[in-house]
Amino acid sequence: MLDFLLSVETKLMYFLNVNISNPVFDWSMPIFDSDRAWLIPLIVAWLAVMIFGKRRSRLIGLGALILILLTDQISSGMIKPLIERIRPCNVLPGLHMWKDNAWIVIPNPITDIYKNSWSFVSSHATNTAAQAFWWGWAYPRTRLVCFGLAGTIGFSRIYIGVHWTSDVLGGWMVAGLCFGVLWWVSVRYVPILRADADTGEKKSVKVRKIAVLLYCYIVGLFHCLIVSLLGRLRTPFYSPLQ
Repeated sequence: MLDFLLSVETKLMYFLNVNISNPVFDWSMPIFDSDRAWLIPLIVAWLAVMIFGKRRSRLIGLGALILILLTDQISSGMIKPLIERIRPCNVLPGLHMWKDNAWIVIPNPITDIYKNSWSFVSSHATNTAAQAFWWGWAYPRTRLVCFGLAGTIGFSRIYIGVHWTSDVLGGWMVAGLCFGVLWWVSVRYVPILRADADTGEKKSVKVRKIAVLLYCYIVGLFHCLIVSLLGRLRTPFYSPLQ
């Protein structure tokens, strides 16, 4: 079963990175490799609500700042050095990778380190998904843009060859958990951040929905962790930090 999971992820990696490669993605996906792809829209939104917004909007902006600090530290500062998973571009020959402003094909055998950092989880995916959850909750009309941008950035990490699919999925799971914690604290202790209109939904129904969502997140994150740990243990390759 475990070998099957690793085999599926490897095949999925080749499918999303090599099999569906095309000129449109080759041109557009590198745009999202830079932090500017998501930092600039986030900074503009943050400045807008902090300067022109009322008290609730400014609290939303403060929450976004807290969330980005939380997700970035958890993903890059805690999970990556704990799991120490090798990036796919360092172990899978034939991948299609964006490096130094050009597309390359990973050779066989692999004799170089193409990205010198750990893989699980994707910090890009974690940070952008958490912000999408937060801003989408605070301003429901922006959900399509927020989730579209976060999804595109997550896919781009696989397409340019620097992350496994479970890195991105795991990042989204971590983002959801971080958002859930900040959301719970916000609606419980900051009344102005609660929903303006009562939906009439019974509290027990809400609790059940939250419990089901939390269960799905825990199961999904556990699966991603298992696949990542197996990938680390069974990868015949040297450390990218050597």
